[in-house]
Amino acid sequence: MRNIMHRLIQLLKRYRHYRQYQKLLKYRKYSRYGADFRSIARIKEYIKDCIYLIVLRVFYIFPIKKNRVMFMSFEAGKYACNPRRISEYLAKNYPDDVEIIWAFKGANNFRWLADWGVSKTVEYGTFSFYRYALSSRVFVYNMRIPAMIPFRKKQTTIGTGHGGGAYKKLLLDNPSIRTSDQKIQELSASHTDILVSSCKYYTKYVVRGAFAHKGECLECGMPRNDELVNNHDNKTAAYIRKYYNIPADNKIILYAPTYRKGKRNEATDYNLDVRGIVEAAKERFGGEWTILYRMHYFIKKRLPADTKGQHIIDVTDYGDMQDLLLAADILITDYSSSVWDYSLLKRPCFLYTTDLDEYLETQGFYVDVRDWPFPLAKDNAALVDNIAHFDEEQYLKDVHKHHTDLGSFDNGNATETISKRILQECQK
Repeated sequence: MRNIMHRLIQLLKRYRHYRQYQKLLKYRKYSRYGADFRSIARIKEYIKDCIYLIVLRVFYIFPIKKNRVMFMSFEAGKYACNPRRISEYLAKNYPDDVEIIWAFKGANNFRWLADWGVSKTVEYGTFSFYRYALSSRVFVYNMRIPAMIPFRKKQTTIGTGHGGGAYKKLLLDNPSIRTSDQKIQELSASHTDILVSSCKYYTKYVVRGAFAHKGECLECGMPRNDELVNNHDNKTAAYIRKYYNIPADNKIILYAPTYRKGKRNEATDYNLDVRGIVEAAKERFGGEWTILYRMHYFIKKRLPADTKGQHIIDVTDYGDMQDLLLAADILITDYSSSVWDYSLLKRPCFLYTTDLDEYLETQGFYVDVRDWPFPLAKDNAALVDNIAHFDEEQYLKDVHKHHTDLGSFDNGNATETISKRILQECQK
């Protein structure tokens, strides 16, 4: 039976690749000028997901294991974010009560997790992946649940999300969303039992709006933000300095812009006046400074070669953003939800938004970016000036008001709250 199902999956994959190739041949010469190849690909993906929802029911022959919990982060690309915190909490506090499974693309690279309490790592999209996914009592993810998996009624799926606050418009609220993307999101939403929220605005606009979630919402904050709220982990900052050979006395500026579809997808589109920023930081805060440059994980291009050696280090490939936030003394970003996370540390955060006017027209916000508590600049000169004349007292007042206005749920106990809920589900 195992061999038959394995061959069936392989045949489906081969057919999918063949159809992709045929579509590419047909639309390649037209997509640049007329037909939108991405829309065609997404429609194909939606149809494929619907087929898989039927075919993968053969895995129902494997019984659900009550204490099995499966995790997946950033579509099986990383060991990070909220799923990582929950997994580690369960492994540390309830090692005999749960079987922890992780799914990865390149699972062999994560075998070391066996020393961290992970029972098994499986390769995403394989026979083992579907077997464990459909036999786990709880399935935890942070970035769109696999729409093709026909989860059973006795399973519980928990979406933790991977961004706090309520800032740029997402998914179904995005003015430029395609019908095919909308269908896939609605299909994914139908598979999710519980979504986690960081604040009241997130519940209203993201959970109920952008994600179209009609089920339970666990309003407890983000597990990955517990360490920022509690702010007890000085070891992480020391580790980052050692990992990147940053002098212990140097302060850190983290530059982490978000992803924008379209033309702003290259590292050169996010250039900073490195020298001016470092000098402004020295003038206002004192000390020596190093800039860490982290591009969004969707952007393949990295740091431009001509900026290396100028007080700047490319940290794009570092596994977990939260570690970098803990180490940073200043954050510079644009529309990234990392501003919410970082504001919990009460450290200076600055917005560098060179394409603000265009972004307002094409993407939009739930809360006007000009009402955020973070000093905003549309060019390097204004950014340097904002750093040099930073008003800490007013900034802290504005951040506190921002958390109050958005109705923050981040109180430092999210990991424990969600973990206990998982244990309750396992005991049913």
